Amino acid sequence: MGELVTLVVTEDIGFKEEIISSLSNDPIKLTFASTFNDAENLLQDKKNRISTIICDVPGEDCHFETALRVFKRKDFAKYVPIIGISPLASNKNKISRQLFFHLMSAPVHEQILFHTIEAGNSDFKRYQALLNEVKSRTSAIGLIQSGTFTLKTLQQAEALTTMLSLACPDPSAVALGLSELLVNAIEHGNLEISYSQKSQLLENGHWDEEIRQRLQQDKYKDRFVEIQFSRTPDTIEIIIEDQGPGFAWQKFTQCDPAKFNSKHGRGIALAIAMGFTHLEYNEKGNRVKAVVNL
Repeated sequence: MGELVTLVVTEDIGFKEEIISSLSNDPIKLTFASTFNDAENLLQDKKNRISTIICDVPGEDCHFETALRVFKRKDFAKYVPIIGISPLASNKNKISRQLFFHLMSAPVHEQILFHTIEAGNSDFKRYQALLNEVKSRTSAIGLIQSGTFTLKTLQQAEALTTMLSLACPDPSAVALGLSELLVNAIEHGNLEISYSQKSQLLENGHWDEEIRQRLQQDKYKDRFVEIQFSRTPDTIEIIIEDQGPGFAWQKFTQCDPAKFNSKHGRGIALAIAMGFTHLEYNEKGNRVKAVVNL
């Protein structure tokens, strides 16, 4: 495989120069496109291994969000994390944050940008590993009718994701949605890392270290996530329950996830978009049932 590449999408020469300058001392390979249409050509060229995208978010919308939504629906673009950089004075709440892996204000600190790209690259590699694993397996596991599983770590979550997604009609789509739900159950549920804390840890490059530390702490080390899988003639149901305090899920599921403006809930939006017919949470918010219609 080739070297990972970060694509910068902008028509602003000053923005382009700022990104180049900010990353001049870091091992990040950059390529550039003026528009999302130009970016499509680069992403479809298999010689490129574009793992993250940086784009400048205009202070005034000017159809930017529409163009980004169209772009993100493309099969070759929907698995690539997008980092948006917005003018400091602009109202970022006007832009749906669910479209972005991370949305930050300009000017950006060079180390924050570097660590955010590295975190985006990590997500990209996780997605690709899941897709490759699913594609490489046989469909024999598709005969599974029911089962109960427990896990504690992200590595265990990825292994179970592969197995259960192969029992679904569209394994590649379900794998990404299921992975997001299991990762959320571990990170935000059992380990009680808030979304704002995660943002800070990603920007500081301490995210992986924080996960490792919490998994060893007395408060969290014995917690587990329980997963129940069951198949009926019409549906597949996957119930995921963590041992955390729960969260206010209602604001993320009572409207079209594509229109969420909150900084949080990206995993829920991905889960709904990637293979699941719908999600049902318990009142506390630490248990979710993901349904796939057959």
